[in-house]
Amino acid sequence: MQYVLKNAAWLQVTSRIALAAVFAGAVGCGCESSSNETSPQAGQADAGDHNQPSVDDPPALLDGWEKPALAIVLTGEQYGFFEPCGCTENQSGGMSRRADLFRQIKEREWPLTAFDLGTTVRRARQQSRIKFETIRNSLIDMQYAALLLGPEELRLDPDYLISQAPDSRFPECPLPFVAANVAFTGDLVDLGPVEEKVVTIDTVRVGVTGVLGLSRVDEIAPKGSSLAEKFSVKDPATILPAVIERLEAQQVDLLVLLSQASVEESRELAGKFPQFDLVLSAGGPEDPDGRPITIGKTVLVTVGQKGKHAGVVGYYPDAPVDERLRFELVELDQQRFQDTPVMIEHMRTYQDRLRDERLAATELPIAHPSGATYVGSEKCGECHTEAMAKWEETKHSHAYESLEGPREGQPDYGITRVFDAECLACHVAGWDPQQVLRFDSGFINEEFAANDAERELGRILKGCQCESCHGPGSRHITLLEEDEIEAAGEEVRVTLEQAKKDLCYQCHDLDNSPNFDFDSYWEKVEHPGLD
Repeated sequence: MQYVLKNAAWLQVTSRIALAAVFAGAVGCGCESSSNETSPQAGQADAGDHNQPSVDDPPALLDGWEKPALAIVLTGEQYGFFEPCGCTENQSGGMSRRADLFRQIKEREWPLTAFDLGTTVRRARQQSRIKFETIRNSLIDMQYAALLLGPEELRLDPDYLISQAPDSRFPECPLPFVAANVAFTGDLVDLGPVEEKVVTIDTVRVGVTGVLGLSRVDEIAPKGSSLAEKFSVKDPATILPAVIERLEAQQVDLLVLLSQASVEESRELAGKFPQFDLVLSAGGPEDPDGRPITIGKTVLVTVGQKGKHAGVVGYYPDAPVDERLRFELVELDQQRFQDTPVMIEHMRTYQDRLRDERLAATELPIAHPSGATYVGSEKCGECHTEAMAKWEETKHSHAYESLEGPREGQPDYGITRVFDAECLACHVAGWDPQQVLRFDSGFINEEFAANDAERELGRILKGCQCESCHGPGSRHITLLEEDEIEAAGEEVRVTLEQAKKDLCYQCHDLDNSPNFDFDSYWEKVEHPGLD
């Protein structure tokens, strides 16, 4: 097995580079928020790791590679990050840069195909479905040959998946769903994913199959639920022998397994089925070191999470057995990769659909646990004049405006994100950034308002406001009017320890604010006193 060690070492450094915006709240990223996946403690512990010197000269793409008989791009575990992971400039990843990777490989006139491991989205809401369709259309444009159905895809519901790829079992399907040990049930029993697929590129025939690890089945739906009744999952070890036999009968040159399982499960499958030349496994670290695992003649790789990297495999059939496959993990950085017009248009279409379907308003709001309602910073400023003046100097006060223009440090393509719930959750008051849900008195776009009261919420709650940190203020005001001064203070009090341990990290997580350091950022927003 050949791979480029200097590239792997560069990846280990650049995955820790911190290039964050000044205390601004997160700038819209068009991604599924990962706040609920990153604990505040983890954010604090890792904050120092991001203060690394910048690397200005990444290695040349696929440096030293001779033309392979076939190049294979491997991706997966995107978790909804259509744009670069996070909201600050100089972050890695994004479909637009991935498409540029394809462009650069094709310009070398290398035969090329691609497979995706699945986990394209994170949630199972209507916005996730729209994002899934956007990602799938993007993969089709890049001419991916197969998409494995992972737990996140199955949570979207088999009925929905069939509506997106009703022809997976036909050769003309542009991007079939693959999952050898997953079958749909009931009325969908004759539909669903294919067990395997053979892809012929020039003279190379690749047989690909995919499996869902048994350890991940319980992540999809509770046993006995209506969703769980719509599909069945068998032990991969009982299914793969017949699949391999069928693929070998078609005289494939390479056997590829896409494994939605832990690395341990994938290693076990590689050991049981040495016929596989290449295994792409889920369950690896977010930022892998780029070193493959060799099990006999089988090469097992992971490609990270959130779309920050892509794996490229070169196939050299005339080389010795242990050198037939060459692997490089490519970080999709902005130094080597540019935006791609067709992916920019996919992003524009996605945001337009969020606006047209009014998703920021149609998702049922949740009640705030305090029972209080939001009043807006203007009301707070009637008494807290100095704090209000300080807030107006910070980028927090302009967080909503940042959604109207380009992402920080990025070109302006005229794409707004003011209708994207995943962005609004940290850029306005009255949303839960962890669940990405609106509180019943929180911000709602004026365009979606049903009455004058809702239109007023759209006006007064723009930006990361006082109540974003201190909670809704209606009870605070009522208690003051009742001369319950101490109780009024307790209602909205946030200690420095609470803010440092938990509160700020709800939005300033490692994805959106990798250089976040509470003490230095606090200096920029500190507002002592009550007036």
